[in-house]
Amino acid sequence: MSDLKASVVETKNGFHVEGYEKIEYDFTFLDGIFNTENGQLAKCYERWGRALAVMDLNIFNMYGEQMQKYFDHHGLELRIHKTMIGEKAKSMDTLLSIVDSMTDFGIIRKEPVLVVGGGLVTDVAG
Repeated sequence: MSDLKASVVETKNGFHVEGYEKIEYDFTFLDGIFNTENGQLAKCYERWGRALAVMDLNIFNMYGEQMQKYFDHHGLELRIHKTMIGEKAKSMDTLLSIVDSMTDFGIIRKEPVLVVGGGLVTDVAG
């Protein structure tokens, strides 16, 4: 959820603008998240019928196939943006590649993105 607040005050030579945006989101940890019998993750994406996942390439190599089977089982389209995440990859280029994937996927403002991986993936994609 986002709560953008701003104020504009006229000054002698122009304007003073002050603003902030409070951003809140939840992290949910589930055991067996990609077990086809567990429908909790699928429920998050039913409204859109699809999901864009951003994930570390190493995590994709471990769970990518299982993720695809999970989303197929629940009748949801899955597109995966794979990236190498490390401190050096925590860059504007990495961020822009994720934004490009969102644009290509046609993601809308309120549509959730599935971020799979550790802290750096969350730092860049979250």
